[in-house]
Amino acid sequence: MNCCPVDIWTFNLNAGRTLVLTEEELARANRFVFEKDQRHWGQARTAMRTTLAGYLHCAPLDVSFVYGPNGKPAISPDQGVLEFNISHSRGWAMLAVVTSGFPVGIDLETIRANVDIAKLLRRLGEAEPTGTTEELFHLWTRREARTKALGGQLMLAPEGDLRVADVTAPAGFAASVALLGATPEPRHRQL
Repeated sequence: MNCCPVDIWTFNLNAGRTLVLTEEELARANRFVFEKDQRHWGQARTAMRTTLAGYLHCAPLDVSFVYGPNGKPAISPDQGVLEFNISHSRGWAMLAVVTSGFPVGIDLETIRANVDIAKLLRRLGEAEPTGTTEELFHLWTRREARTKALGGQLMLAPEGDLRVADVTAPAGFAASVALLGATPEPRHRQL
C-alpha cells in the first residue's frame, strides 16, 4: 500500500496574529460583509502563508500562488513541489501539506444538529446515508476532501485513486484529508 505523510496544522482563527497579507488579499478579506468573516479569512490566509513559507524557506509574503479552474490555490511552480489545501469553519482552520507531490484536499466542518446533513449527502449522490449526526458529518468531510484534492466541483462525484482518512479536529468538528494516489498518514503539527 502506497502511504504518504500529510502534515496537518490546526489554527485558532481568534488568536489575533498580526496579518501577513498582500494588498490583493487585504482587498479580498474586506469584501466579506461581516467583520468576523473578514478577520477569520485574513487569519487563515496569514497562517497558511506563514506555514508554507517555512516549508519553502522564504518570507511569508514571498509565497506565490496560482489557481486552478475552480479556484484551488497551489504554489507557483517556480517555488518548488509542495501540495497543500486549507479549510476553515467557525473560528478554526486546518491546513494539509504534502511534500511528495500527491494532490491533497482537506475539509473541516462544524457538527450542527440543525442541519439535515443526510439530505445534503443524498443531493451529492451518496447512497442512503445513515449514522449519527457526527458520523454523517465525517462522511461529508470525506466527500469534500476528495473533491478538493482534485480541485473539482462539489456537485460532481470525485473519480480516481482517491484515499481518505479522518483527522483529529477541535471538539464539535469533523475533518478528513484525502490524497490522489496514496493513503494519507496524518501527522498533526503545532506552531
